[in-house]
Amino acid sequence: MHIARLAVGEGAVLAVVDPKTQTFRRTRADAVNFAAPESLLAGLGAPEPFDGVRFLPPVSPRIIVGVGLNYRAHAEEQGRALPAEPPLFLKNPRSLAGPFDAVPLHPASACLDYEAELGIVIGRPLFDCSFAEAQAAIFGWTIVQDYTLRDLVRPETLTIAKGGPGMAPMGPWLTTTAAVCVEQASVLAIRCRVNGELRQDSSTADMHFAPVELVHRIARHLLLGPGDVIATGSPGGSGVGFSPPRWLAEGDMVETEISGLGRMWQRIVRNS
Repeated sequence: MHIARLAVGEGAVLAVVDPKTQTFRRTRADAVNFAAPESLLAGLGAPEPFDGVRFLPPVSPRIIVGVGLNYRAHAEEQGRALPAEPPLFLKNPRSLAGPFDAVPLHPASACLDYEAELGIVIGRPLFDCSFAEAQAAIFGWTIVQDYTLRDLVRPETLTIAKGGPGMAPMGPWLTTTAAVCVEQASVLAIRCRVNGELRQDSSTADMHFAPVELVHRIARHLLLGPGDVIATGSPGGSGVGFSPPRWLAEGDMVETEISGLGRMWQRIVRNS
């Protein structure tokens, strides 16, 4: 099942979408029932086209957990060793944006970078759990574009580097594990294009810590809950990996795609 939140007219609706036909069907629910997602299928409306609707972030996480250096190629291009434990940071939930919203350039930096990422959506409270409990807590997946101000990437300023307005677009929908299982999520193609040029072309198979292991390790330290999101790290090919680096500029179009999960894009605009 693919679940989206859409701005339609004056309000927002929760919908089940069909990516093949580019249509959605409104549900009767105001929020995802993480304990019984199949309840969304009761009383669906008639199919409606995507035309004229704005996609919102599919979930409203209380926390977004970011993971650094989780792709072998990304660590290699930065000349860094793979970590023994996942390097974690919290991304400001107020940086959350819709999958097709514009991203403003940040006034504090000229080094805006892109990082295509698989997002894990948690479906139940989780802390100090077993590996099996970690796997059972994964409700589904979404795409996250982890925009980053590279010149501010230091331990003491990482929250600032990752947390500006619009720097966590997410979507275009939430795909449940019934549609893409955990095993499939470990071998998904992940790509990012800038102005049509393929910059990141990899697979989640290049992850250092696979999705379930990430959830298991993160839940040792953090209390996770329904709707929270883990951004699982980015493959090689981000702007920092080029010589010289290739930062984003006004007018650039960034398109992110993960097989089975859809694609989203953002225009980079001048900060108003």
